[in-house]
Amino acid sequence: MRPRRVIDSIGVGLLLAVTLAGCTASASVTRTVTPDAFERVVVDALSSVSDATPEVDCGDDPIAVEDGAEVHCDVNTAGYDVVYDSVATISTDGGGDYHVEVQVDDEPAP
Repeated sequence: MRPRRVIDSIGVGLLLAVTLAGCTASASVTRTVTPDAFERVVVDALSSVSDATPEVDCGDDPIAVEDGAEVHCDVNTAGYDVVYDSVATISTDGGGDYHVEVQVDDEPAP
């Protein structure tokens, strides 16, 4: 009985190998950052063009760092109840570094 099991195992292995021979697999890994980390980058970008340090909220979900991606964040100035929508456009260098360009709406969010 033992030789039969070995032959069956070899047969199943060969069948599996032939079946999978035409298959390919690929994986794409997208880097993500925490909302807190992304918000700090947005604050830095906005602080470079304004004297005020804004408060920024980009949500709770991890943010994919992809070249050209747009992320909506709420922006306001500490002590004020007025919130503006902003769009942060991500630019990457193909490596681990990225920066954002932020466009804040002219009118407060409804």
